[in-house]
Amino acid sequence: MICKLCNEEIILIKAHIIPEGFFRPLRHGSTVPELHSNTTGVLPKRSPIGVYDKNILCEKCDKYLGLWDEYAHKLLIQEFSESNSVYNGSKKVAYQIISYNYEKLKLFFLSLLWRASISSQPFYKRINIGAHENILREMIINGNPGEPYDYAVSLAKFSDPRIKEMLDPHTTRFSGINYCQIYLTGFVLYIKTDKRKPPALLEELCLNRDPPFWIILRDINESKDGKILKTITLKAIKHKREQGA
Repeated sequence: MICKLCNEEIILIKAHIIPEGFFRPLRHGSTVPELHSNTTGVLPKRSPIGVYDKNILCEKCDKYLGLWDEYAHKLLIQEFSESNSVYNGSKKVAYQIISYNYEKLKLFFLSLLWRASISSQPFYKRINIGAHENILREMIINGNPGEPYDYAVSLAKFSDPRIKEMLDPHTTRFSGINYCQIYLTGFVLYIKTDKRKPPALLEELCLNRDPPFWIILRDINESKDGKILKTITLKAIKHKREQGA
């Protein structure tokens, strides 16, 4: 088999696209996490450790990407807390991360998109970035995160802290600009796949070399995916309570 990162003919491994660490918070006791879609008619699929693909990476390349995976997991899952909240009076309006490594965090997001795009797993079938695959591969190999507007990254977080479920990634548009949208345990990642500048809505909020990194607060009741995730979460909580009864 050929590794899609190093292009060497080598033994490939079971490589996660979204790192396993981002799936652990989805586990409710003995309940196996489910992957859902906001596409009508697509049934949920149980996935205890997330989705992996045994046809994309060799062990060496997986470990190379794993350094960025570990950094992002620590920053966004292990150390992230409500202390990152930003308020306008008594109303929470956003989150911010004051201290971060731009290169490591940006390369994590870019490698995540690249892995999703090259994977043949059904969960990632709605991600197709065409010629951007080769550009991202070169950036990843060279450890080059690009400038802030190159594949600009913005991050949102659902207002309800209980929302940690995952929907399948997909393409979307903001003011006509192409983006890919990926769910990450309560976060929603937006990566621009367009040569044009980010729209005004996201231009000031994209990941930059200079902190802080602003994270948009999303109301779960004001979007289709938020409502779906709310329903899934409430069912999981009810099931957990019934098991403990």
